[in-house]
Amino acid sequence: MANDANDRKAFLRGGYKVFLGAIANAAESGVADVADREKLLRPPGAIAEALFLQKCNLCGKCWEACEYGSIKQFSSKSSSAGTPVIIPEETPCYLCDPPVCSTVCDEGALVPIRVEDIKIGVAKFKKSTCLAAQGIDRSCDYCYDRCPLKDKAITFDKGPVVNEENCAGCGVCEYFCVSNPKSIKTFA
Repeated sequence: MANDANDRKAFLRGGYKVFLGAIANAAESGVADVADREKLLRPPGAIAEALFLQKCNLCGKCWEACEYGSIKQFSSKSSSAGTPVIIPEETPCYLCDPPVCSTVCDEGALVPIRVEDIKIGVAKFKKSTCLAAQGIDRSCDYCYDRCPLKDKAITFDKGPVVNEENCAGCGVCEYFCVSNPKSIKTFA
């Protein structure tokens, strides 16, 4: 009987460790998910994120200078709260020349940059929801047609083909995508 009690205790103790390990893994995954969601699309000329967060003083000059209203103030309770971001579904970056936002930053969080050197993020295409790729609307090419780097960042062959190396990540393709959910999304 003593062996049975010890076996049960060992079993429960082992199960408890497995249970705590699962909770720790879930918590760790949650932290990773939050970190992934915090990968923000910054305005043209943004420096490395950690340094950007140190230098940006939330002055608002960049979003005030943007004639398209592409730059928003990030609303979050994180360390990125109040910083400038681009939210393509609301308003993409139209890659103005020169990018005014990067010239008005006095703190150096955004540095002057040539349009051809802008790398905000990258567009990713999901064929399974694309109207053209699925044959639902073969004439749908809004993402391609509106791209400021058409034929360089994106080509079209029965659906968009993103050249990630040449994509500036401006989000214009995402903004003009008519599928629901969006078939092309921009990621930092």
